[in-house]
Formats: sequence, structure tokens, C-alpha cells
Amino acid sequence: MPEVAVDLWKVVNADRLTPDLIISLLKGEVGAVRIQNFLSEEACNKCLEAIKNNGVDYYEGVYPKIGKVGITQFEHRFSAEKKKEYFAKAKQANHVRESIFQASNDPVKEVVEAVQEGWEHPVTFAVEKGTNEQYFAGLIRVMNRALLHVDWAGGLDGLFPEWSIGEINAQLAWNIYLQPSNSGGSTIVYRRLWRKSDETFYKLQDSYAYNEEVVADSDFVRIIPQQGELVFFNPQHYHEVQMTEGDTDRITVSSFIGLMPDQRLVFWS
Repeated sequence: MPEVAVDLWKVVNADRLTPDLIISLLKGEVGAVRIQNFLSEEACNKCLEAIKNNGVDYYEGVYPKIGKVGITQFEHRFSAEKKKEYFAKAKQANHVRESIFQASNDPVKEVVEAVQEGWEHPVTFAVEKGTNEQYFAGLIRVMNRALLHVDWAGGLDGLFPEWSIGEINAQLAWNIYLQPSNSGGSTIVYRRLWRKSDETFYKLQDSYAYNEEVVADSDFVRIIPQQGELVFFNPQHYHEVQMTEGDTDRITVSSFIGLMPDQRLVFWS
């Protein structure tokens, strides 16, 4: 990994989103946008207490372990049966999220509102065509490390049924840091988009991750977590979460945002 990030691809500090900032993120022209103090310390602590009372599950077959509250489309993408299972769970998962955040206002809905204020087209939770089933959004994660990877709703392997979110033209990710770790746990976003040949030359066997050689000599930005901060970046670029240090878990709430052909922005996890 490079030792020093260059200034050409930067993190933009902002008080709010604007159309230009959103477009720059969608085009991959900036490394990230961060909005400090999006949630207050009090609101974060209320969220953390509710998460503790609810309990946390863990991804199957993912190492290092990542704890979660909620479901992901990623885990259900490979078959029509799994797709039905996702939507059968989504309504309850959204209800659980709302219950966890009832004492602090739902941060997911606050992010939707913040994005809508900066975008002239509708901003909503994603809905599946034909069935009008709403996607889940607002995954809570307890993460000490995430290996180098990319995220793209269109998929990188072709082994999935059709999903409405597969129609997107660009994708963003957002995170609110409810609780940073004692140290470490930075998000690194590289100025390197996925290429089909990466599956042959850089994909690690039996893993979601890629060999770090794929980002050799790439510009990057480092996002050091701050409690209550809201961060957006383009996950079509390679990214990772560095190892945390200390006894305090790194806890976030997040989702993806996709740009639909009609310019709507839709949220899902």
C-alpha cells in the first residue's frame, strides 16, 4: 500500500450535500465526502445502547468476522429462491432497524432526507419492480477489519437473478460512525475501479477479497472514523477497512445508494 496519499483525489469536508458533490461522487471524481457531527454524541450513545440490547449476528463464511444487525442483498443474490427469502425478511429487518433507532430518530431516514436536500430528483428506499416490495436499508455492522474489495449491484459474476437495483448506472456507499475503535479502523478508498480481468489475476480464492497488488501505485484517501460523522464514497473503487486496535468495537450504520436510469437515487443494503 502507498505510504502517502496524493492530493489529486481528496476527501471533501462539507456541511451538506449539493448536486455537484453527489455527481462528483457518482463519477468517482472525489475520494469521499464527509459531514462531521451528522449525529450528536447523545444520539450515537442511544443507538449503541439499543444495538447492545438487540444483539448482533455474524456473516456466514466471511473472515475476518463481521457482526451485523440486518440483512444484505449480497447474501441473497445467487438464486431466485434466495431473492424471495430476502424480501420475506426485508420488512421485518426494516422494522427492527426502526425499533432500534426509535429513541434517537432513525439515522437512515435522516440520511435519505440529507441526500434529498442535495438532489433534484426523488430519493427513496429501493423498491422491486413488479412486486413493489421494499428493500431493506440501514445495515449495522461491528467490524474490526474488512479486506480489499469492491461493491456493485450489477454483480461481478453474473450468477444472480434480476433485481431492480441491477439497473443502476452508478453506486455510492455511506457510513455513520456510531462508535470508532480506540485506534485504527480507517477506511481506505483507492482510485482504482474494478476490471473484469481482476477476477482472473487478483481475486483471492474462496474470499470476497482481492490481492493488494491490484491497487499498487493507486492514489487513495484515508478516512479516520469520528463519532457521529457521515461519510459517502463510491464503492465501485477498491476499498478496505484497516485493522482496529484496542477493546472498543468499531460500529457503523450504512447502506448503498444507486443512481437509476430516471435519475432517482435509491437506498438498499
